Amino acid sequence: MDKKFLNKTTNFFKKEGFYVILFVCLCIVATAAVLTVKSNKHNALMQQNAQTQEKVKKQTAKANNESSLNYDNALQVKKNSKAQVVVPKNEAKSQSVSNTASTSLNKPVEGSLARAYSEDPVYWESTSSYRPNLGLDIKAEIGKPVFASMDGKVEEINSATQDGVKVVINHQNGLKTVYSNLDEKVKVTKGQNVTKGMVIGAVGKTTLRSAYEKYGDHLHFQVLKGNDFVNPAKYVKY
Repeated sequence: MDKKFLNKTTNFFKKEGFYVILFVCLCIVATAAVLTVKSNKHNALMQQNAQTQEKVKKQTAKANNESSLNYDNALQVKKNSKAQVVVPKNEAKSQSVSNTASTSLNKPVEGSLARAYSEDPVYWESTSSYRPNLGLDIKAEIGKPVFASMDGKVEEINSATQDGVKVVINHQNGLKTVYSNLDEKVKVTKGQNVTKGMVIGAVGKTTLRSAYEKYGDHLHFQVLKGNDFVNPAKYVKY
């Protein structure tokens, strides 16, 4: 039986062997084609991904360069804007005039310096005590005219102070001037606008604090910067 089966098998392969071989070859070719197609698709996908990544890198680099350029330009513009500050000639001139006016005072009275400004206590014979002198005592005869040292507005008139009759002028530039030991008949009123050199009163003998000093009759002259007394010698010379 085995011999018959073997003979049948041999005859089958003899008659149908060509087709079997052809089928096997076709299967091999089809498998190879499928594998080739898959390989090509994979390679194409890899190449596309590589191109996409390269494009993204180029766009990122370009964006970074543009950002850096914009930042540098912004810094340059900011720097240039600071450097290009131009003050108009008229404004510069007016500022110069304003600064000069704010640091220059006319003499309030013709006379000589009797006692200088001192924040340290000094001896006063009139009261036999030591205390500061927050102004200038300018020796001048009774009745000598007293002038406004700068344009301004009369802020205060007080006849009941230790330094005698007092007039305060606000110059509206941060400075005030104070004129004390005036005659009771002052020439101005509170709230009045005055000009530099205008007569505001006369030297009197109304002080209680320094009525008996050796240098005699005088004008007590003070300068306020803000709320602080400062040395009038910075603004006027005797």
